[in-house]
Order: sequence, then structure tokens, then C-alpha cells
Amino acid sequence: MDPEEVFYSGFCKALNETRTVLCEFDEEGALLSADCAYGNCPHSLSCRLMEPVREREGEGRL
Repeated sequence: MDPEEVFYSGFCKALNETRTVLCEFDEEGALLSADCAYGNCPHSLSCRLMEPVREREGEGRL
């Protein structure tokens, strides 16, 4: 099965601007990639833009 692509929009603290981020998820809901520095960014744990991604991964579903 192909990865699911989802767009998220919101404010990026690191860039101090509004961003739209493309994320790819596997069948179990795990994040495969994001076109931002999520994971390496110092704001990853508190990022409001990527909050839905953390919730989605925590649910373990698509």
C-alpha cells in the first residue's frame, strides 16, 4: 500500500511564520516523512503545527 499523504497548516516557531507541511504515514499511522525539520527541530515536542501528527502516531491508526 502507498503511504498516505496529509497536509497540515499552522505556525512554525522555528521559522516564525505560517507553514503548510506535507507528511507521509504508513499503514499503522507512523510518520514516514515530513517536509520540515520535525524530529530534529528544538520545538518538536511542543510544536502546535505537528500536534495532530503526535496524536495520530499515538493512536496507531490512519
